Amino acid sequence: MLKKLFAHPPRTTGFEKPEKFLLQFVFFEAVVRLIGHYYRERAGQKKKSTSHESLNIDVVRRSFAHFGISVADERLGLLLDSKRIKRKEKSARKLRDGLVHQWQADDVKEVTDRYESLSSALTEVSDAIKARVESTAK
Repeated sequence: MLKKLFAHPPRTTGFEKPEKFLLQFVFFEAVVRLIGHYYRERAGQKKKSTSHESLNIDVVRRSFAHFGISVADERLGLLLDSKRIKRKEKSARKLRDGLVHQWQADDVKEVTDRYESLSSALTEVSDAIKARVESTAK
């Protein structure tokens, strides 16, 4: 299933930075939730649908470690840390929430201002997962 996701990532050309960010984050979220689902299955835990898998940073760290996906802790923090709630320091997840649920002007501005670092972190994590998926397929 991960190979299928990576075969068709969202296209972001022609969109402004906030929309690009949302598409990138939704893709990242889908991939991370699927990894969490696989982790839960391997651990013999109660099954959940992938949409109900946790994006809790500790759970994500454990599932990545289980599958040998190497990602810098600071990158995961930038993307998922629920304690990062101050303006100009919000996690990507908190910014996504502000855009999706209310299209908050301050969050739009923050995403626009921080787009390069947020996009870089999303890409770095997705690339690490993709590399691991490709290495296991061989």
